[in-house]
Amino acid sequence: PQGRPQQPARPAGQGQRPAQGQPANNRPAAQQPQGQPEPGLEAARRMILDGRAECVLVKDGRILAQESGGGVSPLLTIYETRKGDMADAVIVDKVIGRAAAAIAICGKARHVHGEVMSEDAAEFLKAHGITSGCTLPVPRILNRKRDGLCPLEQSVAGIDDPEQALAALKNKIESFRKNRN
Repeated sequence: PQGRPQQPARPAGQGQRPAQGQPANNRPAAQQPQGQPEPGLEAARRMILDGRAECVLVKDGRILAQESGGGVSPLLTIYETRKGDMADAVIVDKVIGRAAAAIAICGKARHVHGEVMSEDAAEFLKAHGITSGCTLPVPRILNRKRDGLCPLEQSVAGIDDPEQALAALKNKIESFRKNRN
């Protein structure tokens, strides 16, 4: 996940009737491409919704890895430690923007589900033959102050090559680390 997702124009508030197609618990149902549901996807989503993980790797219906943390670090950790397992796997993450999509593409994932997913991420994944689904589609991923684009998203904006996007993302993360010290 990166930054904070841009909220939809009119979120359902407390005490309001749920929007059409939205369950009464105010958790929208996941939007998936047509066809068979991904095995293990709902169990991985429950882990994220229950706060037990921010990113979950599922393959052949089994949960292979789960990570917690902020930003793209959980997904990047899975990529760096379980890259071979990512090929043909399903990634379920709290927030998927273009930066996270680049990691998934480089890991050769088969499907990516984001509880929140930017339009740009969905298009980037599709352009690289990866199916995706999400619970809440958003136009873009915002920074923590919600006054502009997430800096990790800025670092990969306009980069169509996933390997180059991943390199730009890692450079941005490294510059954050240097500035903290």
